[in-house]
Amino acid sequence: MHKYEGDEVQATRIDHGLYMELRGVYGSLTDRLLEMLTYPPKRLYLRVNTLRTRREEVVESLRRRGVEVRPDDLLEEAIYIELEGPYQVRDHGRRIVVDDIAAESLMMGANLYRPGVVAYDMFKRGDVLTAVTKNGFVVAELEASVSSDQLKSMRKGLVAVNTRSVYKAPPIAELPEFKEGLVYPQSFPSMVAGRLVFPGSELVVDMNASPGGKTGHIVQLSRGKALVLAVDRSVGKVEKLVENLARLGLTSNVLPLPFDSRFLDLVTLLENRVDKVLIDPPCTNLGVRPKLSFKKTLRDAINLADYQRQFMKVAGRLLRPGGVLVYSTCTLTRVENEENVLYATRSLGLEPLDLGWVPRADKVYLDETAAYRFHPLKDDMPGFFIAVFRKP
Repeated sequence: MHKYEGDEVQATRIDHGLYMELRGVYGSLTDRLLEMLTYPPKRLYLRVNTLRTRREEVVESLRRRGVEVRPDDLLEEAIYIELEGPYQVRDHGRRIVVDDIAAESLMMGANLYRPGVVAYDMFKRGDVLTAVTKNGFVVAELEASVSSDQLKSMRKGLVAVNTRSVYKAPPIAELPEFKEGLVYPQSFPSMVAGRLVFPGSELVVDMNASPGGKTGHIVQLSRGKALVLAVDRSVGKVEKLVENLARLGLTSNVLPLPFDSRFLDLVTLLENRVDKVLIDPPCTNLGVRPKLSFKKTLRDAINLADYQRQFMKVAGRLLRPGGVLVYSTCTLTRVENEENVLYATRSLGLEPLDLGWVPRADKVYLDETAAYRFHPLKDDMPGFFIAVFRKP
């Protein structure tokens, strides 16, 4: 367990039903798994935008800035930074409370921006602040860039600079290479999912496209030849997608659409005409690391599995005969992963594809089919799941 100045992450503080669901996969290793989830992977991965630059040039450029980065030996577009830590972080008494998303970023050295702030004590610019989660877990020491009075009227912008965190990594979003669209933060398993689409000069539908990581990767891998319909359910999500793709210069042949993709089959022009579909649906996110709280329940997992199946059902209608569906999640439950694979094969009639070896993944056998899990306990990966199907 992590322990910093009396604060402790309790990996066992999890819904009992969800715990037993995970135990069905991990058995006696479940407690070790939950503990591992509270740590970030030691490798922070970035995808190099190979349509704008070469990987070697990005590595050299980052190293000149003092960022020690290494090329991955399995994915030619992937580089990674080794996280330093864990370090001791002190509570200075003047606290600023942050949400879980901000806390997980602060824990790895990121600066604090206004959207992540939940509550705060009174403070002046230049004061030393202690960033804590809503349950009081200390994640970073900060130097205030504004006063608490100024913070009251802010909607966005920098609030405080991270001076000491549990782990140390460069602030990726502030690097010139990020701003110039040469790199995009993306986990190793997420990049593998994009690669398994094998996009070419064809029609690809990304049914859960925001914030654009996999959409951009598909454009990159196809060298702009794929026509990608990038769908997400709200205007705000699609705006974020467009912003990221524009920064990367990967807007070629992308049609962004704010729409609930569970109803794409109502667009009759798409039915039986799509070559590839990628589904990376909302899930319980149990594989995301670091995870500072376990708020989901087994009921949440079951409800989300039903929601995910709605995307799979529509994908089956969109695909042309011989078309391919790639299904991925960043979670660990059977109900959202293996049981959805069985639903796709038994209820939708999709044919599972055994891909043989998938980089850093374990093959999972289900009846006569195979899927792929990335385990936090193996290769220090995030938790992730991928299955690939063909429409007969």
